[in-house]
Amino acid sequence: MKRILTMILMGLILLTVGVIFYLKPKPNSKITLAMTYIPNVQFAPWYVAEEKGFFREEGLEVAFDYRMDIDALQLVATGKMDYAIAGGDQVLIARAQEIPVVYLMSLYADFPPSIIAKADSGIKTAQDLKGKQVGLPLYGTNLMAVKAIIKRAGLEEKDVNLVDIGYTQIPSLVEGKVDAVVGFANNEPVKLKAMGIAINKINSWDYFSLVGHGLISGEEKIASNPQQVKRLVRASLKGLEYALANPEKTFEICLKYLPELGEEQKEQERQVLHLSMVLWENEYTREHGLGHSAPEDWVDSQRLMMELGLISKETPVEKFLNLSFLP
Repeated sequence: MKRILTMILMGLILLTVGVIFYLKPKPNSKITLAMTYIPNVQFAPWYVAEEKGFFREEGLEVAFDYRMDIDALQLVATGKMDYAIAGGDQVLIARAQEIPVVYLMSLYADFPPSIIAKADSGIKTAQDLKGKQVGLPLYGTNLMAVKAIIKRAGLEEKDVNLVDIGYTQIPSLVEGKVDAVVGFANNEPVKLKAMGIAINKINSWDYFSLVGHGLISGEEKIASNPQQVKRLVRASLKGLEYALANPEKTFEICLKYLPELGEEQKEQERQVLHLSMVLWENEYTREHGLGHSAPEDWVDSQRLMMELGLISKETPVEKFLNLSFLP
């Protein structure tokens, strides 16, 4: 009898130890997310995921890296960085160069770049760009957009002088260094109007349908740690849903990541956030769910980029579009 009681007691001890071990908080996975731009309200879903504890709920400790996007995808593909937020066009260029990156979830359901000019410049349509200087960073999504608009407008690239101004679109346009600039429709136009400058805007979506920015990772990461990928996508989607449902609370969260803003700038950034949210949804996401991206849009994007000479070959969509981590 004593032996039986001893065995029962040992069993209870082992069971208790097992339960304690199971319930013990597991250490967070530390990951890096390349934002590919300066701190900005457009990254609201991830700021929300951090501040509302969505990352912590998934056992993730996320570090935001604000390096520019010129090398982010290469770093993600080689495992030197875990994830990135980048444009669909950048994914296509990378895949054409055998850089194995994968698009996991969309942020921008519509392609956001626009060509912006002062209202008194005489530039109202893409055809008006002939003989003009257009300023932009000469890589990435903005370059892709202006090339596509020029082609769809029936112009040759030599008809327009593209000037590398980095991300100085607003001062370059205000000071008359260029005739027009390329920026995001939800960003530079808001700030220029707040400065009292009347503008004309040529939206990329009036000329073509391309895939916008989203969450990216590498094939190796997805194969080696699919659970981590699933947890990050889930937390990111929660952030996106919360932001759309609570725009003012979301803006207050964003201000923690933009501490240098003055009162006037805060109002501008509030407008930027609201205009960004409009671009996070479209008919496809309303039918299939936030974060989803239409495969046919990727086919169209590749075809256009082949026409522009931006990629030398097409890649099967299923190789770089993986939405299986979305609910």
